[in-house]
Amino acid sequence: MPRNATLKTRLGRDDWLRSTLAALMEEGIGGVRIERIAKTLGVTRGSFYHHFADREDLLRELLDHWIEVSTTRIRDEVGALGLDPVNTLSALSRMIRHRDGSTFDVAIRAWALHDEMAREYAARADEARLEFIRSQFVAAGFEGLDAENRARIFMYYEMSEPAVFANQTRELEDALIEKRIELLTRR
Repeated sequence: MPRNATLKTRLGRDDWLRSTLAALMEEGIGGVRIERIAKTLGVTRGSFYHHFADREDLLRELLDHWIEVSTTRIRDEVGALGLDPVNTLSALSRMIRHRDGSTFDVAIRAWALHDEMAREYAARADEARLEFIRSQFVAAGFEGLDAENRARIFMYYEMSEPAVFANQTRELEDALIEKRIELLTRR
C-alpha cells in the first residue's frame, strides 16, 4: 500500500476539526465546505461521513473543540498549577499566548455575528473564561464591580491582543504580561 494511502486512513476527527478551523480562519464560515476540507486533507468526502453525520454535526463539533482547546484545557491546566491568584493570572496569560489560545476567537466571533449556534457557543466560552478570571481577582481580594471590571479588562485584552499586535516577540509578550498583571492587581 502506498505511504499516502496509509496516512489517509489514519485521519481522525481531530484532523478534520483542525483543518476546518484553518478554513474558518482563512475564509470565514463560507470557506467551511466539506469538499474543500477533504481536498486539503487529501481524502474523499467519504472520510468526512465516517466521522460526521453532516456539515451541521461538523460545525457543532468544531465549536465544542474550540471551547475545549481555547478555554477548558487552558483553565484546567493553569488551575492545576496551584499558584496564588496573581501568579495564576500571569500563568494564564502566558499559556494563552504560548499556546495560541485565542487564535481562533476572531473567526469564531465573526461567524457568531450571523449564526445563533456559534453565538451560543461563544457566550458559553466567554462565561467560562470570565468566571475563572473573576475568581482569581476575588481570591486576590477584589470585590463586586471592581473584580468584575478587572476580569473583563483582562479577558478583553487576552482575546483581542493577538489580532491587534500579531508580530510581537515572546520576550516582549512576557514583559507586557508582567506589567499588565501588575497594573490589574494593584490596589
